[in-house]
Amino acid sequence: MEKEFKFRLDDPEVFDIIVNDKEFNMIDLNAVEEIDMNASYFDTLEMDFRNRGIAYRIRHENERITATIKWDVNVKEGFHIREEFNLVVNDEHFAESPDIELFKSSDAYDVLYEAAGNKRLIKTIGMNYDRRQIKVDTGKSISCITLDVGTIHHLEGHAVPVCELEIEWYYGDEDDFKSLAKRIQTKYGLQTEDKSKLQRAFE
Repeated sequence: MEKEFKFRLDDPEVFDIIVNDKEFNMIDLNAVEEIDMNASYFDTLEMDFRNRGIAYRIRHENERITATIKWDVNVKEGFHIREEFNLVVNDEHFAESPDIELFKSSDAYDVLYEAAGNKRLIKTIGMNYDRRQIKVDTGKSISCITLDVGTIHHLEGHAVPVCELEIEWYYGDEDDFKSLAKRIQTKYGLQTEDKSKLQRAFE
C-alpha cells in the first residue's frame, strides 16, 4: 500500500530549500538521487481501467523498467492512500505493448481481469519528467521527499505541466511521518494536490 502527501509547487527550488533546512535534520544535497522518468499509461479502448479507478503504468526509470498497478485510491487534503503493485520488467517489447498476464500471480491480476478481462491494451497517456528524491530518517520513520518537474502528454495533443512535491511513507511510525509532512507543509505554505498525474492528464 502506498501512502504519500502530494503538493503542487510554483517554484521547484523549494525542494532544495527544504532539503537544506536544518530543522528537519536531513542529509545534504549530495545524497539527492536524480532519475529520468518516462512513463506510459495503458487502458482498453473503452477506458475500463479509468472507469474503475485503476492505473496501469509502464515507466522507464533511468535504465530500469517498472510495471505498476494502482487501485482503491483514497485521497483527503493531499494525502493519497492506494493499493500498489510493482514488477521490474526486463522485456523492452512488453513495455511497448503490455498485457495483464505479467501480474498473473498477484492480487493486481484479479483487479485488472475483473475490470477488463483480456481486452487489448493501448497507450493513453505519456509523461516525461525529471525526479529528484532524498530519503529522510527521523529516527522514528523513514520517508522519501520527491520533486517531479516535467510534462504530461495526452494522446489528443495537449500537454499539462508537472511541478509537484511528494512526501512518501516507507516504514516506521506513520504518525511521525505525517507530522514531518505537516511541518514541512506549514513552514513552506505548500498547496495540497488531490489529483494524481494521471487524473490531471484528463483535465
